[in-house]
Amino acid sequence: MKVFPALIALLIVSINLNGQTIAYQELPRPSAKPGLDLYLHYDSPRDEVIIQNGKLTHISKTYVYDENRPWVATPTDVATRKVADAVPLNGHQLNSLQEMIQNTGILQLPQQQYGAPAGQRSYDYQMHIRSGGQDRAVLYRSNPSYATAPPAFDRMKEYIWKLVTEVEY
Repeated sequence: MKVFPALIALLIVSINLNGQTIAYQELPRPSAKPGLDLYLHYDSPRDEVIIQNGKLTHISKTYVYDENRPWVATPTDVATRKVADAVPLNGHQLNSLQEMIQNTGILQLPQQQYGAPAGQRSYDYQMHIRSGGQDRAVLYRSNPSYATAPPAFDRMKEYIWKLVTEVEY
């Protein structure tokens, strides 16, 4: 029977503890979601990726050719399909994207055009970035007879596809 008074005492203590309140302290919130001022537009022969207002849109392109003239390599039309439509990126993804933009040096590239000269046959890859008050557009015309893309452009392209893959899967 000695257990019964000890049990009652424990019950009284726990009821008194439950009645006590701990002051609620709200953590500071950022004034705006990071990366909302970031704009990125990547355009390639097969895909287009837009990151704006913290959201990612991915558009896939499919070229349509004239079946009656299979020897003609020029497409008659381009069909587009939205694979991801304004999917919100989380704060970590937006911060990582901003860090990647700063670390690759894409905003400091000395030229705006790389690869094949204008008028030469090429596959065009374009990137337009606005971040931290800086604005930069870079065009790379892919042709094996001319210089490769700058490393900063390739690293950004790889990172964009990493983000697209995270969002879509």
